[in-house]
Amino acid sequence: MRTEEPADSIEADDMPLESTEITQDQLLNYQLMFPIGQDKSLPWNSITSYENMKAKRISELKKWKEQGPCQKELYRALYKLVKAQQRSRGEVYKFYLPNCNKNGFYHSKQCETLLDGEPAECWCVYPKNGRRIPGSPEIKGDPECQQYLSSQE
Repeated sequence: MRTEEPADSIEADDMPLESTEITQDQLLNYQLMFPIGQDKSLPWNSITSYENMKAKRISELKKWKEQGPCQKELYRALYKLVKAQQRSRGEVYKFYLPNCNKNGFYHSKQCETLLDGEPAECWCVYPKNGRRIPGSPEIKGDPECQQYLSSQE
């Protein structure tokens, strides 16, 4: 016989991290629940695993906040691309993914991506914010961005 969960039950994923903190009192109560000599390792391992997962999530969030503007845009673009590919059953063949340097900022040359073999359109941007440099061309091939960056300084 299967029992139904109450409609007002809350899943662990729905709760904020703070509400799942284990207090010293709760830990002491947990330790007192087991008779001396009984194995406490199974539930204790679960608590440790949860704490490790929470620390990893916080670390990933911190890294995300420290990313440069290009890397943040790249992650958003990849997420949108995956969703678009799923909706179109893999028929997306033209898209833009930011071209980032190792510091998380933009390479001055940015290009769209074409999966049908055609040459891609490229343009020049400011490395700090990714905005297109006024007067620089959008061409199939290399727009030679260094000259536009030099003229803007």
